[in-house]
Amino acid sequence: MFLSITATHRPATDLGFLLRKNPARMHETELSFGRALTLYPEASDERCTAALVLEVDPVGLVRGKGDAGGPMDQYVNDRPYTP
Repeated sequence: MFLSITATHRPATDLGFLLRKNPARMHETELSFGRALTLYPEASDERCTAALVLEVDPVGLVRGKGDAGGPMDQYVNDRPYTP
């Protein structure tokens, strides 16, 4: 999943203060269902873009945290959706 937010007010880098992330570096967080990355592809006083990239691990969702079966074993599989 990819989500981006752009601010164009001056100073646009205040977006980093609102999101509590430093625009000068990438932030990575391990979650129970995958990994989240927060980065700023563009950060200037005129324009600042924050991007959230979420990598979901479908196999990890099915396996759970040591539980037999996992919390979503009936709803998630490791195959991509095809119409």
